[in-house]
Amino acid sequence: MESTALPATKPAELTRKDFVSSAEVRWCPGCGDYAILNSIQSVLPELGVPKEKIVFVSGIGCSSRFPYYLETYGFHSVHGRAPTLATGIKVANPELSVWVITGDGDALSIGGNHFMHVMRRNLNLNIILFNNKIYGLTKGQFSPTSVLGQVTKTSPYGTIEQPVNPVTLAIASQATFVARTVDTQPAHMKQVFLAAAKHPGVSFVEVFQNCVIFNDNAWKDVSAPEVRSDRLINLEAGKPLIFGAKSNKGVRASKDGRYEVVTLGEHGVEEKDLVVHDPAREDATHAWLLSQMNYPEMPTPIGVFRSVKRPVYDVELEEQIKRTTAKQGRRNLHSLLRGGSFWEVAEGGQDIKMTQGGKNRLDDEESIADERTREALRDRNNPLNLALREPIGRVFYEYGYQRSVTIAPTDSINTAISLFKAQKVETIMVMMNGKPVGTISQREIIMNVALSTMDRDYTAVSTVMRPSFDLLDDTSTVADAINVLSISSQYSIPLKLAKGGYGVVNFNQILSFIHEKMVDLVAASHTKPGEKAAEGAGSKPGET
Repeated sequence: MESTALPATKPAELTRKDFVSSAEVRWCPGCGDYAILNSIQSVLPELGVPKEKIVFVSGIGCSSRFPYYLETYGFHSVHGRAPTLATGIKVANPELSVWVITGDGDALSIGGNHFMHVMRRNLNLNIILFNNKIYGLTKGQFSPTSVLGQVTKTSPYGTIEQPVNPVTLAIASQATFVARTVDTQPAHMKQVFLAAAKHPGVSFVEVFQNCVIFNDNAWKDVSAPEVRSDRLINLEAGKPLIFGAKSNKGVRASKDGRYEVVTLGEHGVEEKDLVVHDPAREDATHAWLLSQMNYPEMPTPIGVFRSVKRPVYDVELEEQIKRTTAKQGRRNLHSLLRGGSFWEVAEGGQDIKMTQGGKNRLDDEESIADERTREALRDRNNPLNLALREPIGRVFYEYGYQRSVTIAPTDSINTAISLFKAQKVETIMVMMNGKPVGTISQREIIMNVALSTMDRDYTAVSTVMRPSFDLLDDTSTVADAINVLSISSQYSIPLKLAKGGYGVVNFNQILSFIHEKMVDLVAASHTKPGEKAAEGAGSKPGET
C-alpha cells in the first residue's frame, strides 16, 4: 500500500524584502546609514537563519535607530550599554544570531568600558560601529574619533584630544575578528559583514560612514572614487599588500619591524619583498601594524585585519553550567535569595528585626546524605539508582495520586480546609489564570492557621501558600524532583502534564514510590527464572 503522507514542506527561502520592516526610515537624505542598512538586509537572507532567531541591539545615536528598520527582533537600549544587553541575550539563548549596532560616540565614549570587555570575553556577537567622527544625533559635538584640531559646537577653537582608533582598540582588547569597510562600497561591505557573521566568536567591523549634516566629507580624502585606489588598500588573505591605480605600490616590513610604502620596480623592489596578509596569525602584531597605517603617510587598510579562533564565551559558559549541574545538581533561585540572614524594616524604620532565612548550603548531615546518593547513582544497577531515574510522572499517573485539587489564591482558608476534608488530599495546588502559582499543604494549615487567631473566612489562601518557583515536566526524573524540593525547602512541586494540565506530587508520595520500587527491584533480583516474587513484595502502603 502506497503511503499517503504529504512530503515535508521545504522552508521558503528568505529575500532582502523579508527583512525590511514597515517602519519609515528616518535619516537625513544622503546619510551613509542607508547604505549600511541595505547591505545588512542583503546579508541576512544568506545566513540561513530564521527571522525569529535574529536580534539587533543598539544604544543611542543615529545608528541606533537600526532595529526599527529590520523585520527581526530588536532592542533600542541605553547609551553605551548595547554590548551588555547583547551579552545577556546571547547567554540566555545561545541559538540566536545577535548583532550590536553602535556609533563612535555610543561605543567609544560612555560605552568604552563595555566595548573593551565584550571584546576580550569573545562572545559570539557581531558588532558594527558606524564611525562618522562626530555626534550627529545631538547636533554636532566632537566625538572620541574626531580628528585633532576639528572645530565643532563643543570645540569652537579645535579639539585638543587625540582621536581613538577603533580598530586598534579592538585589537588591543583581544577581539578575534576585526575588520573595516566603507559606506560607499556596498559590495565590499556585504563581503565583510558575511565574514563577520560566519566567525565563531566576537566580530567587530568599523564602517567609515558619512554624516552629511554635521561632518560632511569626513572620509572624502580616502573614499572618493578618484583617489581611493591610491589611498585605500584592500586586505586580502594570502595576497601581498599592493595598492595604487596602477597596482605598482606595496607595503613591506622595514629593518626595524615597521611597515613602509615602496614602489615596485624601484631600487630593486619586487613583489616577493612585500608583506603577505595573513589575518589568521595568532600573534596580533601584524594586525596592529596594519591598524597604524593611515593616510596621508600610508594607505588606509580596509577588509579583515584579524580572524583567529579562540574559546567562545557563551559556549564555554553553557558547558560550565552543564558540568556544574551534573556535579552539584540543580540550584533554586528562591533558596538563594532567601538564604542566610536578612533584615525586615517596618513602621517607617521604627520596627527593625533580623530574620533567619532558609539554608542554601548543605550542612554536615545533608552532605553525608548527598554523597551517599551520588554513590548510589554511580552504580547503575543499584535499586535506589533505578528508582531515582524513573519519570516523576509515574508517581502522579500510576501510584494512585492522579487527583489534582485546585484553589484560587483569593479563596479563603476555610475553603481550603473544606477541600482537604472532602477530597482527602495532602496538598492543594493554587492556580491563577490557568497556571500554578503555589501549593498549600495540611502542614501549612496546621502551622500557620490552627495555632493563630487569623479569620479563616476572610484571610486569603495566598497569605499562607508556598509560592512555586519551579515547575517540572512529568518526564523529569524522581531525582530531579527530590533535588528541587530539598533545595527550595518545599513540600510539594507542580508538574506540567504531557496529557495537558497540571498535577502535584509531594515528598510523602515520592518516598512511598521509591520504597515500593526498591522492594520490587530487590525481590526481582532474588527471584529465579520461572518463580514468582514473594507474596506481599511491592504492595502499596496499607496493602498486605
